[in-house]
Amino acid sequence: MTALLDNRWSLSRGRLHLTFRLGDRTIAYAYIRKNGCSTFKQALGYTWDQRIDAVSEAYPYGPHDIAIFVYRCPMDRLVSIWRNKILTDAPHAADLQADYRSTMGEAPTCFERFCDYAARGRDPHLWPQSAHLKRLRYRPIALARLYEDMCDLVGRDAAAPFRHRANVSRKAPVQITERSRSLVRKIYAADYKLVDACERLRNR
Repeated sequence: MTALLDNRWSLSRGRLHLTFRLGDRTIAYAYIRKNGCSTFKQALGYTWDQRIDAVSEAYPYGPHDIAIFVYRCPMDRLVSIWRNKILTDAPHAADLQADYRSTMGEAPTCFERFCDYAARGRDPHLWPQSAHLKRLRYRPIALARLYEDMCDLVGRDAAAPFRHRANVSRKAPVQITERSRSLVRKIYAADYKLVDACERLRNR
């Protein structure tokens, strides 16, 4: 079982958290977009595209016995957002595409320019993972091992909804330039440190 990550001394106040009962645990869950959040919505009985407002109203942040968040590689997350929100004509992507055009003065054409847009942090999908965390002690959950980690946390029966992830981005080629890598490293420097800390805890 992964040790707890102590975030109590962070300068961040955190963002949206849900609290729900799963198995025999009362869980406070940091809602981070593109980190398996659609799968958590389905586990709570909603469709993956349900607006989060309704879910947070039904499961407001409150007393809990364990706090969790899901983490992933910052580059993988941004590529997933590019595929899921830009390389699509689905209705759920319209708001971000419109804001990109308004902000950048052009249609999105390449991932490198999308990194420039991400640096402005205008959309919640683009906020750093670390900025979502409250001053709590968390059990980190790896997105790549979501089902296995949830089994460890709540047991195999309760973790069944996490066996298959929802709203997985379609695989499409993405050109990642050296400038793109440099931008992502700069924008999400705190997230790279967070992921490293989570992996160190896992490997203890």
